[in-house]
Amino acid sequence: MNLPPDKLSLLSQYDNDKKWELICDQERFQVKNPPSTYLTKIKSFYQDQGGVTRRFKRRVQESTQVLRELEISLRTNHIGWAQEFLNEENQGLDVLVDYLSYAQCEASFDLEGAENGGTLSERGKPAERSMEDLNKSAGSSPTHGMTRAARALTVRDHHLFHPLLCRITSLAQSRRTQKISRLASQRDDVHVCIMCLRAIMNYQSGFNQVMTHPRCVNEITLSLNNKNPRTKALVLELLAAVCLVRGGHDIILAAFDNLKEVSGEKNRFENLMEYFSNDDSNIDFMVACMQFINIVVHSVENMNFRVHLQYEFTHHGLDQYLESLKLTESEKLQVQIQAYLDNVFDVGALLEDAENRGGVNYSMTKIILCCVGMLCRVVSCRVMSCVVLCHVSCCVCLSPSSSTPPPQPLNPCSAPLDPLPLELNMEAFEEQFKTKAQGPPAALSTLKVKVAQKAPSKVNLIEGNKAKNLAITLRKGGRSPADICTAIETYGTISSPILFLSLQALGLDFLELLERFVPSDYELKLLQNYEKEGRPLDDLAEEDRFMMRFGKIPRLAQRISTLTFMGNFPESVKRLQPQLNSIITASMSIKSSAKLKKMLEIILAFGNYMNSSKRGAAYGFRLQSLDLLLDTKSTDRSQTLLHFISSIVQEKYPELNNFHTELRFVDKAGLVSLDSILQDIRSLERGMEVTKKEFLVQEDNTVLKDFVKTNSELLDSLLKDSKTAQETYGSVVEYFGENPKTTQPSMFFPPFVRFMKAYKQAEKDNEQRKRLEAQSSEKQAESPSPKKKEATGHKVGQ
Repeated sequence: MNLPPDKLSLLSQYDNDKKWELICDQERFQVKNPPSTYLTKIKSFYQDQGGVTRRFKRRVQESTQVLRELEISLRTNHIGWAQEFLNEENQGLDVLVDYLSYAQCEASFDLEGAENGGTLSERGKPAERSMEDLNKSAGSSPTHGMTRAARALTVRDHHLFHPLLCRITSLAQSRRTQKISRLASQRDDVHVCIMCLRAIMNYQSGFNQVMTHPRCVNEITLSLNNKNPRTKALVLELLAAVCLVRGGHDIILAAFDNLKEVSGEKNRFENLMEYFSNDDSNIDFMVACMQFINIVVHSVENMNFRVHLQYEFTHHGLDQYLESLKLTESEKLQVQIQAYLDNVFDVGALLEDAENRGGVNYSMTKIILCCVGMLCRVVSCRVMSCVVLCHVSCCVCLSPSSSTPPPQPLNPCSAPLDPLPLELNMEAFEEQFKTKAQGPPAALSTLKVKVAQKAPSKVNLIEGNKAKNLAITLRKGGRSPADICTAIETYGTISSPILFLSLQALGLDFLELLERFVPSDYELKLLQNYEKEGRPLDDLAEEDRFMMRFGKIPRLAQRISTLTFMGNFPESVKRLQPQLNSIITASMSIKSSAKLKKMLEIILAFGNYMNSSKRGAAYGFRLQSLDLLLDTKSTDRSQTLLHFISSIVQEKYPELNNFHTELRFVDKAGLVSLDSILQDIRSLERGMEVTKKEFLVQEDNTVLKDFVKTNSELLDSLLKDSKTAQETYGSVVEYFGENPKTTQPSMFFPPFVRFMKAYKQAEKDNEQRKRLEAQSSEKQAESPSPKKKEATGHKVGQ
């Protein structure tokens, strides 16, 4: 139905009865005339070969009515009618374009008359030119001396209008052509013809034909020379619609170049701006004109081209005219003017802003350098303070004590002591127990030199915390930075056995830690700029020198990732393979166990018997129901249903007692997460792809070659086992009526494990109960009954 979006949404809200009523109304609608009828009449208007007779005048008066009926038919008939109008047989678009070109001849003559001595106000008057004027025009050059109307028809397609051109350029029929076209211009033929084109452009197929037609957009643009402001407003709306389509902007500019050549404009858009600035009485035309200027200028992505188009309109005085329109009362016009002003590029302001920004950057650089100098002075002052503090501390330690000596201790002995003779050998005592003498205080200059040697100034480029963590990591590695980088760069394939051992000694933990310190783009840029400036590398801190060497390794992230993958691969396979085997073995053993199937049938029979009075027989039960066998107890609470089933199996089906021996690795399979296994295997697969790509870059690397050759088959085997595990597990889960997508092994296998464990315990309980019953019966058999004891006692008494 080719409905616009708003009408389509409104139609979708109707109920079915309303929609059916509309369909019935559409079926009752009868098309008045086929497209060929209108096209035949329109062709007769501009293909007439006779003079301007009364009959022809009456027929000319019918042209406007025919065009109006055609516009109504294009707008109201179904889409099939419009497609028939535009098909190759009828070529309705060509006919409309030809008639539009024919009807605009009067406008071209009027423009030339105004140019040759008339004014804009005189363009509404009939143009009366003598044969001498035509002879002068015909005698001039074909490009410059030709009349404006002839130039208009020269720019258009010649093959359709060759007879018409001959008549126009023929001096004998020039007056008749002017009168015919003037009659068409005095009516609304151009306006109604543009309305027909708008109706065609409302269809997608029609719009495409207008876009691809060689003359249609040019003829629509030439209609801007029409005196009717409503026609010019309608033309600008159509041109704006074309401009918004991909490729339409170039078509519009080409059309205005054609208008410039036909109308004799000095610059493009000259007439458009003249109409816009002089015809201020029609607000709709002014709004359409301003909207068109907005779209033409601001729908371009190239900023330079947008500025160029903006300058074209500025050159025609658009900016000054918009200033005079600030006080306009039309809100629509104010919106369009404000939209233009909001999107205008002020090149001078942008240039001034760029210059100011450059000055601000220079000032910021000076401030930063000043702050760096102040920071250096602060650090120097702190070093000097530490030196002075050390000197003062040394002086305090070496200065003699001036405190009051302690009092003499009281003698605990009552009798005075006699002085000992000098036979105690004090010289030997002093030699063996003397304290180490302290050296003289160091000089202040010597302390400054030592402090300067202990704290050399180093340049730090990377962030402080990252540098600190990197230093700790390098100390853990136990290797020099050069050996670490060379080992990563060569994968340990160089001839030096010491370096190969260093790569093995790095360890997976160290590689994983080292992966965190891959330099970012910002850090690499800082290091590269430092090196480009020619500054000595020895001034860098040890961590920065390592990052400088570390960042030069090609494909660093890929290399470390490959090394980590190669180190983790054997351990990952060793961890995943047993888990896959347990899933496969447990699933196959459960599904193929005939004894387990028989046990479940026995349990189902007891369950159906217990529930026979409430509901009918069941065809199966959920695996979680196995846990309920321990909850169902006998009347005397001495045993459970599982104990009773175990005794029945022991008595009636002894071959089923060891059914649990057929279920293997069920307990291990219950601890496995199949989704995690599959995710780890996909990770291994991606890692192997990265390793193979790295090997393609370095085909001469023996380490990568041996790893890929040895472990590719191992990974393929692991992938096959993962598919087998998925298939067998999904099969056994579906066999027991569960959903493989929502039931994990941790949910499926544990009920079997608990059932086997409980069944074994029930067997032990039954055996123990039997032993107790047997012992109790033996004791009762050995002890005499009470009646026998009474009879024996009576006989003894007698």
